[in-house]
Amino acid sequence: MKKQRRVKLRKIIQNLNLSEAEKILEGTYKYTTGKPGRPPLSPVGMFLSFTIMFLRMESYRDYHAFLEKHSFWRRQLGFNNTPDIGSFSNFLKRIGPTTFEQLFTVVVQHLLDEGFLNLHIIAQDGSILEANPDDPEAGWGWDHIKREYVYGYKIHIDVDVNTELPVTLNVTKAGVHDSKEFNKLYQNIKNYKTRFPTRFYIADKAYDSSNIRKTLLKDEVTPIIKVSKTRIKPRYPKGFMKMYAKRVSVERFYSRLKEFLGLKKLGIYGKNNVLIYSYIIIIGMLLTGYINRMYGFSPRSVKTFLRKFT
Repeated sequence: MKKQRRVKLRKIIQNLNLSEAEKILEGTYKYTTGKPGRPPLSPVGMFLSFTIMFLRMESYRDYHAFLEKHSFWRRQLGFNNTPDIGSFSNFLKRIGPTTFEQLFTVVVQHLLDEGFLNLHIIAQDGSILEANPDDPEAGWGWDHIKREYVYGYKIHIDVDVNTELPVTLNVTKAGVHDSKEFNKLYQNIKNYKTRFPTRFYIADKAYDSSNIRKTLLKDEVTPIIKVSKTRIKPRYPKGFMKMYAKRVSVERFYSRLKEFLGLKKLGIYGKNNVLIYSYIIIIGMLLTGYINRMYGFSPRSVKTFLRKFT
C-alpha cells in the first residue's frame, strides 16, 4: 500500500507544472552549462525541499536525515546526493522575498489553470503574528481578538473561499490598518489570468471605505462589507448575510496557519524573513491542498497529507 501511494504521489509531482518556477529560480544563479564551475543543486528541488521541511516541522538537520534515509524523495527532488545543511540557508539568502513572491504567483496561477483555485468569491482579512520583543523591525498593533496591544507583524491575506487557501498575501508591521493593504492585494488578484474573475469581495468592517467600494464596483465586483459607523443599526438582506458568512473561510485559514503550522508566535527576526517564511508555508499548503484534492480528501487538511504521504 505504501509503495502504491508513492507511485501515485510521483505522478502528481510530475504533473505539477513548475517550468515557470524553474526559470525564475535559475535566473538567480550565475552558473552556465558547459562552463567552469560546479553545477548548483536542483533549484526546484531546493524550493520543494522547504515546502516538505516546513510541513514536516523539521529543522535543517532533521530534514537532512530524512533525505539520507529516503532515496525516493532524493530522486523526486533531483538530488544525486543529499544536500548539506548549509545549502538550505544559502538558498534562502540567494532567493530572497521578491523571488519567493514570484514563485508564489506562479504556483497560484498554475492551480487556477488546473481549476483547483477559483477567484469568483474572495475574502480578505489581516491577522497579527506575535514577534520577539527585541525584533527591531516589528511594531505594536491592536489585536481585536485578544483585546490588547501585541508587538509583531501583520499578515494580510486574500483567500479563495471554496478551498480556504490564499491567492495573495503581504506582511507589514502590526500597526498597519487592514484597509491600507487592500489596493496592493486587489491588484494582485486582477493580475491573474482566469476564466472566472472575481465577482464578490468579502471583508469585515475594517474595509468599510468609499474608495474600496468604488474600486470594486468599477470592476463590477460586489463588495460584501458591513458598515463600520452608522447612527442607525443597518439591516442587511438575507442574500448579503449568506454571502458574508463565507468570511469565516479566511478566519479558518488563519487558525490553521497559527495553531498547526507554528505561526502563533514567530521564532524568526525581520520583515523579509517573516515574509519568506510565510511564503514557504503557504506555498506548501497550496500544494498540499492540490494533492489532497487529487486523492479525494479535503484541500484544507494539512494533517491528511502528513498522515498519508510523508
